[in-house]
Amino acid sequence: MKAITRPITKTLIGLSLVAQFNVHAMDLRVDNVRVYQYESQSFSAPSSLYIDDGKIVNITKASSEKQQADKTFNAKNQFALSGLIDLHVHLGSSGSNFTEFQYLPVKSHFNANLYLGVTNIVDLFSFQQTLDEAEKLNATQLTPNLFYAGTLFTNPGGHGTQFGGSVYEISNDSDIDGLWQKHLATNPHLTKAVIETFGGTGSSLTDSQLAQLGERSKAAGLPYFVHVSTLADGKRAIKAGATALAHGINSEAIDDEFIALMKQNKVMYIPTLAVYHNHSDERHNHALSSQTELLKPVPNKLQGCLFENVPEPSKWKDHSWQARSIAYANIQQLHQAGVVIGTGSDAGNPYTLHGLGLHNEIDALKKAGLTNAQIIDAATINGAQAINQSNNIGQLATGFEASFILLEQNPIEDISAIHSISQVFKSGEQVNREKLIAENAAIEPQGPTCNKTAHSTTAQRFIDDFDGKSPWQGLSDAVMGGQSSVELTVNKHSLTINTAVAKPTNFGAWAGAEIKYPQPVDASAYTGVRLTYKGSTVPFALAIYHSDVKDWDNFSVLAKPSEQWRTIEIPFSEFKQFGFGNSVTWSAQKITGFNVMWRKMPGAANTILNNTLEIKEFSYY
Repeated sequence: MKAITRPITKTLIGLSLVAQFNVHAMDLRVDNVRVYQYESQSFSAPSSLYIDDGKIVNITKASSEKQQADKTFNAKNQFALSGLIDLHVHLGSSGSNFTEFQYLPVKSHFNANLYLGVTNIVDLFSFQQTLDEAEKLNATQLTPNLFYAGTLFTNPGGHGTQFGGSVYEISNDSDIDGLWQKHLATNPHLTKAVIETFGGTGSSLTDSQLAQLGERSKAAGLPYFVHVSTLADGKRAIKAGATALAHGINSEAIDDEFIALMKQNKVMYIPTLAVYHNHSDERHNHALSSQTELLKPVPNKLQGCLFENVPEPSKWKDHSWQARSIAYANIQQLHQAGVVIGTGSDAGNPYTLHGLGLHNEIDALKKAGLTNAQIIDAATINGAQAINQSNNIGQLATGFEASFILLEQNPIEDISAIHSISQVFKSGEQVNREKLIAENAAIEPQGPTCNKTAHSTTAQRFIDDFDGKSPWQGLSDAVMGGQSSVELTVNKHSLTINTAVAKPTNFGAWAGAEIKYPQPVDASAYTGVRLTYKGSTVPFALAIYHSDVKDWDNFSVLAKPSEQWRTIEIPFSEFKQFGFGNSVTWSAQKITGFNVMWRKMPGAANTILNNTLEIKEFSYY
């Protein structure tokens, strides 16, 4: 009796489910849609998509008998791709220049991504405030899926600390357990660690520390993304258990050992070409500002800050752009060897805008020589694989999230068709793209007015006459996460500057004071500056701010310490830039301020350097 009960029971259950399926109306039916099929890297014949509760529940031929749905949408033979995936974003930054930083709320970035069909984003470094803001938005409006690493792991004073806030700094292996528990408490979707020595000038996490993070990530079921920039660091990351490289090897050719390690360990390669190339491409070719359709969700002020009077890119970024053929060749070799490529933009960095950055990355992968279908896979199914979401997103199939974009033209024939999106659906809901544009247009970026054309005023002889109302402000690496400090004491006829320069980050350490003009002054009637001072135990820097310097590579000289009051006269001709930034032609007509600064270079001792300096005359001569 039992032997025949089971099949009868199964049959009855099956009939019940079929009856329920036929009676229950689906939420949405999308007719006459050509669905991308990654197995064949082609689009299907016109089909019908059945969507219920945000998921695809059935896909049938267009000629099949239609099942009931509450809403229907005629795609008119358009091409459907799964929602795009950006594997590297930073929601706390807007894509503005850091020297004229413009803050935008997470809402603006979510809207921009949805408008451009990016329905999944992976934030690789966010503070809790940003994640809380994102969570609140997700509860009240349609948003992209957010996967996050939260706080990153780095060496003391390493990359990540320059942005302020608290990061997971590992000094010793014994630190890892406590920091790991903090990491897990944030319910992360992945782990991010950093290997960055800035050209060998600083230290990084050790192989042991990297491996421990890899082992813990594997045990917790978390993907392990490692920030790298050099070939040697890429190999270290792979050996430590990285599942993906956040950034590629873009300025040196990879070798057979690297390729073999990537293949053997099944590591994904995420080159982030956009963040390396966008600034230079805009400066040289107006490549971003010409993308009118893709810029629609970007507030006008931010566009003005970026595209009016584009500053010179940093030397390393321009070098990377000039050497982009190396990055392209590396991608080709890896792909031909069977290494999986994913798309990440590093959106939030200057000239890498949210949403638009991923479209720029798609164009860069085309320049690198990938086929159109390979690029589609990189931005969809490969991205899902990178974050352990292969059963939920990245393709359009039964049981998967109903998030997709509709294109009038076939992107396999021309990948640029992916930039001309006609419709976006997120979890079965049609996105009101025009509303997203309107919402973002109403969001004013918070930050200074950019590209001001202020006329110089004539400089007065006294820069500061020390009458008891000091225009000086303290300045230290604390604004970038450092531990140095400064204290100013205003006297009737002098100023006392007390500094404590702490352990250096990979950007060094610094503390001092600055005086800034509300607009440039013309000091061309003078020869140089005169300073009367006493104090300090080591030489200190005196720098002139120049309106054309945008990267902190100011015109500077070194002044010697003095136990007695000392007056020095320094001609303008002796002030020189360090050389780490862009070269600027000196003009005494464009002075915007001065600073007095004590510094430690990267790699210097962690012992605190204390100095006291008194100034009682500061003038032009």
